[in-house]
Amino acid sequence: MRKFPPIPLSGAIVVITGGARGIGLATAGLFASKGARVVIGDLTADAAASAAQTLGSKAFGYPVDVGDKASYQRLIDAVEREVGPIDVLVNNAGIMPVGGLLDEDDAVAVATFNVNYWAHYHALKIIAPRMMARGRGHIVNVTSAAGKLHSPGLGSYVAAKHAATGLSRCAREELMASGISVTAVLPWAVRTQLVDGIPFNAWERMGIVSPTRIARTIVGTLGRRPALVGGPPGLLTALNLAAHVPEPLWLLGRRWTNADRVMGPIDRDSRKEYDDRITMQTATALTSATAPVIAPGTSEDSHDRHRPDQR
Repeated sequence: MRKFPPIPLSGAIVVITGGARGIGLATAGLFASKGARVVIGDLTADAAASAAQTLGSKAFGYPVDVGDKASYQRLIDAVEREVGPIDVLVNNAGIMPVGGLLDEDDAVAVATFNVNYWAHYHALKIIAPRMMARGRGHIVNVTSAAGKLHSPGLGSYVAAKHAATGLSRCAREELMASGISVTAVLPWAVRTQLVDGIPFNAWERMGIVSPTRIARTIVGTLGRRPALVGGPPGLLTALNLAAHVPEPLWLLGRRWTNADRVMGPIDRDSRKEYDDRITMQTATALTSATAPVIAPGTSEDSHDRHRPDQR
């Protein structure tokens, strides 16, 4: 494995998107505990500032809509101007629409790709040249186990996560000669608002991991700088093996475990806060630089299917 220039955590500047809660906040806290100066980027300034306050004087909160290239550019410019040169960037923000593909509003698909793929693409284009000029840097793209698997009811999400995982691998090989490492972290289901209202079976809930566990995985990538890492340990091997399972056997297994349902029925009330944030993100998709011009859907039911992957 290639040796990358070391990045001492004490004094390092780390930017984490979607950092106000879940995996993002747990990761910010762990980096801060190791002496890093942590920048929390989140969709609203209040959420980002509030999260930063819980971590002390070495944490800073900035608003960012990662699905909007101009907003991401403003974040990076502001951080490097006001805090300092970025050593580590963790692309953690994500959204997860749940529901049948044919029922999905086009605006939701646009938002899903803006946040889950284009944000990673724009981040690389914005920050990598600056890291290259400094001769070091580490970029972590938090994708998902869905970046290697597929599931009915998660069409746009799975497609965007596959794209983000593939992008990470390509960018890694292009940038490594410049001292820049790119790692994709693929978590399984995480015990955050991501699982609120979803009728998991008892055996499925046993496999749900904590945000702290994924945070340790993310921070741990600063050591070996791997191309891919799963969360929990062993997941990546399982995902690689799953790709070789014949379809008849795969479908039989999904039916046997009741995993072929389309993530429902969903308890909408328990997911209201989550849904409100995804609705905000979906609205911005129609005016972002990346999004094509499309007519927004008018069905209330279609917006009920929009679920943020709040890490």
